[in-house]
Amino acid sequence: MSKAKTLIVFDIDDTLTKTAKMHQQFFVEALEEIGVQEMDTNFGDYLHHTDSYIAACIYEKDKRSPFTAEVQQHFEALLYEKIRQQPIPEIRGARALLQNLQETAGSPAYCFATGSLYRPALYKLKALGISTEEGQLVASDQLRERENIVRKAIDLACKRQQLTAFDRVIALGDGLWDLRAAQNLGIDFIGVGTKHRKLLLEEGAATVYEDLSKLCF
Repeated sequence: MSKAKTLIVFDIDDTLTKTAKMHQQFFVEALEEIGVQEMDTNFGDYLHHTDSYIAACIYEKDKRSPFTAEVQQHFEALLYEKIRQQPIPEIRGARALLQNLQETAGSPAYCFATGSLYRPALYKLKALGISTEEGQLVASDQLRERENIVRKAIDLACKRQQLTAFDRVIALGDGLWDLRAAQNLGIDFIGVGTKHRKLLLEEGAATVYEDLSKLCF
């Protein structure tokens, strides 16, 4: 097997799919459906920007009971059913970029690391026609910290490529939480989107693209 020397780690919501706003709306609705009555929806203020961490914080504060694995599975199922009934628009250039990485010899390896729960994330990728191998998508079902999610995605990619490490790892994301994770892990970062562009640049991102249409590796 040809071994890639570079790894691209993709976030999903508002990096590959234009779904962050929709995801947050259904996230709130799913919490309400499992009995949460009051919640802080300033999601960017939470210590870890992942579904599992934020849902656990909100649920345990409101319900005064543990956000168990069973509760999380129920919550994820509700969130998934809501999302799968919606069209999933792409960030411009996402399909073409992934197709190019998949089909072009010598391209970097790639994987997906998301704060979303697994089933909604996998559905979004499939809706764009993006297939994944086992372990190529790491979500927040078992890991609540974004740095650990990205780290696990990198470790699994190394195993698939039969490498101890990549020469270079580049994280692509739209939010400050993506940049922070990359900085904490000591890997490169490329920003995507206009919503957080100014903040990302102020906080140390070297490059922020409007979309993926002009990005190539």
